[in-house]
Amino acid sequence: MLSLLSSTAPKGPRSRSSRLLPWLACLGLGLAAPGCEPTDDGNKDPLDYTHPLEEGTPICGRPDFNQMFPYSIRSETLPVLVHYYKESERETAQQVLAFVEKGWDYHVNRLGMRPGLTDKGECGPDDAFDVFVWKGHRSCLVNVLSGEPSTWWDDRRGFMVVDPWGPYGGPELEETVVHEMAHASQAADDWYEAPHTFEMSAVFADQVYADRYIKTYFDDFQAHPDWALDRDDKYETWYMYGSSMYLLYLKDRFFEGNPQFLSRMWFGSRNPPSAENDQTLNEPDFADALDAMLKDQNSSYVETVPEFSRWRWYTGDHVDDRHFHHFKDGLDNLKAAKLALAAQQEARPGTISISENAPMMLGTSYIELSAGASTPQKVYVSLNVPSDAGRRFVVQAVPGLTPDSDGEFLDLASGPQELKFAADQKRTLIVTALPTGPYDPDLRTEDRYPFSIVVSDKP
Repeated sequence: MLSLLSSTAPKGPRSRSSRLLPWLACLGLGLAAPGCEPTDDGNKDPLDYTHPLEEGTPICGRPDFNQMFPYSIRSETLPVLVHYYKESERETAQQVLAFVEKGWDYHVNRLGMRPGLTDKGECGPDDAFDVFVWKGHRSCLVNVLSGEPSTWWDDRRGFMVVDPWGPYGGPELEETVVHEMAHASQAADDWYEAPHTFEMSAVFADQVYADRYIKTYFDDFQAHPDWALDRDDKYETWYMYGSSMYLLYLKDRFFEGNPQFLSRMWFGSRNPPSAENDQTLNEPDFADALDAMLKDQNSSYVETVPEFSRWRWYTGDHVDDRHFHHFKDGLDNLKAAKLALAAQQEARPGTISISENAPMMLGTSYIELSAGASTPQKVYVSLNVPSDAGRRFVVQAVPGLTPDSDGEFLDLASGPQELKFAADQKRTLIVTALPTGPYDPDLRTEDRYPFSIVVSDKP
């Protein structure tokens, strides 16, 4: 079983589709430990060195390529070549190769994704997919080169960089390499998709592979329910990774628990070259692909958002057996993924204004109301919103009050509605901002949509 990342520290900027350093961690642990012990004769550890190239230095096409990575191991079954700098790193390079082969098999043969494109000699001595075991390159990533000229869609040839001794190595190494292989397969379909799509789908695949929930990612995701579901937060938090919860919802709600729908989503997102210069030309995008996949179930990407916002509440203290098809391990992580509330107060007559942290488009505010001394015998709620033709609000109340319900929609457009309380004398309002017309994730802004909930004792 994989040991998955658990820090909640924010991360600095980074390039798309890579795993970067969010904190300093001990080096040489876990899988790399045997190679880091002092030699018997007391000589210096052969791995106690700094690679001549600094992190982020280009490697492909360098005249000193063979000096920078003079050793290599070739896969016996796949077009993969792993490069390393010192002969003493051979055992670690073999581990990396084994994990690349696992990741290739998992993404291609289990999930049905396309194999990562080999590079036609653009990086390395031949057509293989090149992997660099690069000590000191603390960020692990897949980067891309040119595309395949025989295809109409914007695929890209890739290569991988991994530091087995850094914070994503040691006990995290297998999960790291398998994660990066997801990006290699994504590049075979569409490298310039809406940014969050890369990490959302790679982490979804990580969790299926590991058969467990990943705590850190969900923590940041649940901390910002007001953000757009598909927001690119520039890697300031784990939010884009945690949005994998949405794909887990799709898997369990629409695809009978089968993760292979992910392959169909990427296949349906293929588009011609050009989006690298203008993301609005990214057509079709992942949302269009999901619209096509959900059409026969009378749904769409946007139409799933309110229901997902309800499922999202059934985490933390509200985990049950009716929503997510639970993985073998990590249920405690799902129970720890508590939603941040926009407001939490007694249901007494008055106005609850949500402005500063009002939802973005496809974002949601959760307002918990409880019965108390100042609560009327009957409570009614209504919605006050500024005029804006470009958005609408969907309001729900959870938990459901009958055995067959997990929540109800409140039609506040027709006037105040009575709000009844659950057995614990609490009820949470879920207020989601949705577009009134077509939606394109590449055109979405960072605008927020304020609203007020009015609590009264009269209809």
